[in-house]
Amino acid sequence: MRIEVEQPAKASLPKRVSYSQMSLYQQCPLKYFFSYIAGWREPPTSALAGGSITHEVCEYLYRLEPQDRTLDAAMDLLREHGPRMLRSNEYKPFENDLKMKHSVKEAIENLFKVEDPKQVVVQPEHIEMELSVDINGVNFFGKVDRFTVDGVNRVTDYKTGKSPGKFIDDKLAQPYLYALGFKTQHDIDVDEVELIFLNAQEVVRRPADSGLVLAQGENLAQMRVASEFDVANSSWEARVSRLCDYCAFERVCPARTPDAPAPGSSQCNTKLTEAGLLHK
Repeated sequence: MRIEVEQPAKASLPKRVSYSQMSLYQQCPLKYFFSYIAGWREPPTSALAGGSITHEVCEYLYRLEPQDRTLDAAMDLLREHGPRMLRSNEYKPFENDLKMKHSVKEAIENLFKVEDPKQVVVQPEHIEMELSVDINGVNFFGKVDRFTVDGVNRVTDYKTGKSPGKFIDDKLAQPYLYALGFKTQHDIDVDEVELIFLNAQEVVRRPADSGLVLAQGENLAQMRVASEFDVANSSWEARVSRLCDYCAFERVCPARTPDAPAPGSSQCNTKLTEAGLLHK
């Protein structure tokens, strides 16, 4: 269902495109409009706070010398960086969330159950590597959690939360795109992509099949062309799916709420503010 929206005359797309932008547009272009054109975002969640802390601990753990990557060292890093991050304005609301803290501790402990950090061959400069590269005419950027070389060039991404089950292919799209960005920017072939679901104690590895990797580059270009059309015409598709039940914009989406005000209008913005969403 295509929806006409109210947007500034000089509305423009972000200059750079991330995987999360592409994924959100593929899920629902109208939701992308709300997030990246109209500038709305949901308040931080405990899951986001926990995931950020977990990634921080993993980053600092793998910056240690291999022999120093012990569980005790990881717990020390958690005690150091967890409280620091929870003092920030963004995550302070979850400072006393014991369930979230337990989930983070469990995720770090599980890292040592799914792999031996002492055996992981990784250089400090290959941790949280930033990508900023032109892919099929699109300025793509992202951050690779880890790039390892142990006989196999591997791009790894940590995940917290539940196992994706049958939706694993959707999750693999991200490391495939990172593999393409890595090859394009550094001229290094990635042999394998890896997802480590820490809370689920699950590791998924797949060959970096050139067809699947290149397909993500094509998806990126298609997304950019389609979103350029949408912003030029002030009209975005509302893609109805089972995910609508969890969408923060459902109450102002004409596809789900027939009497909803026009997206981008002052009435729409009032409703979003009342719902607790934040405006950039």
